[in-house]
Amino acid sequence: MLSITDHNNINAYEDLKKLPVNELYKGTIIAGTELEFTKDGRLFDMLGYGIDLEILKNTEIIKQGMVHSTVDGQTKILNQLKLICDKLGIKYSHDLSIKSANNMANDVLLDDILIYDENSKKLEELGITDRTTFYRKHFCEPTSPFYIDETRGKFDVFYVSKVIHDAGGKAFLAHPFIYKLPNLKEFLDWLVTNDLIDGIECEHRKHTAEEIKWIKEYCDLHGLLKSGGSDRHTANHLMGHSCNNQKEINISLINDWINEIQPVYSENNSKAINVKKK
Repeated sequence: MLSITDHNNINAYEDLKKLPVNELYKGTIIAGTELEFTKDGRLFDMLGYGIDLEILKNTEIIKQGMVHSTVDGQTKILNQLKLICDKLGIKYSHDLSIKSANNMANDVLLDDILIYDENSKKLEELGITDRTTFYRKHFCEPTSPFYIDETRGKFDVFYVSKVIHDAGGKAFLAHPFIYKLPNLKEFLDWLVTNDLIDGIECEHRKHTAEEIKWIKEYCDLHGLLKSGGSDRHTANHLMGHSCNNQKEINISLINDWINEIQPVYSENNSKAINVKKK
């Protein structure tokens, strides 16, 4: 069982129609996406499962795609980050630049500054170790010197939740511990009180065993659905595993809601997405 949840994007499901999926995958695929939303100057992600792709593709958030995902947009952000590095005394390559629209400035800068040994002490002080810590604890964190307000022109949580529900889907807050919030429970309570989520992504590649246990108990206490995903971005991320690739995600996690979802593909119904055949 899997779902392809690209950021503000559902193009993968059109791509599937061009592939011999029945030869490549033995399982079930449900429609999904990961929509970015803002709250209090921070960026978050909402997973939508079981969505009607035809309805969703006509929404503003999907038409707009990822804001700033252009070479010019990312170059402006990279230049801002370079100025911050100058103030902090962090070395970077002066020919550093954005080569293509899918090069995110925060990733480009981080990969570069990690190369220089003279940055080690400062980066350790700031708690910057990898792309995730830099993005979530600094780039998206209003109290960090690396914070850049990326919320302008983006959609709030009320809009994103409504878009998913209007498309017949279920809304799950993605990877709650990744955001490094000062008070996660308070944020979750606010989402629940405002009836904005159906569930929470409990198991995730970056969640520890203790965090997974806590969020599952929170879901049980508040009658929320549970989901899990590896959030696979590279070949190093094991498909279907959480907890730093150490724990396989059991399908029983989603047993109480998955049967309500009409798959876009299954072994028994390859015509669901009109997949290519030889």
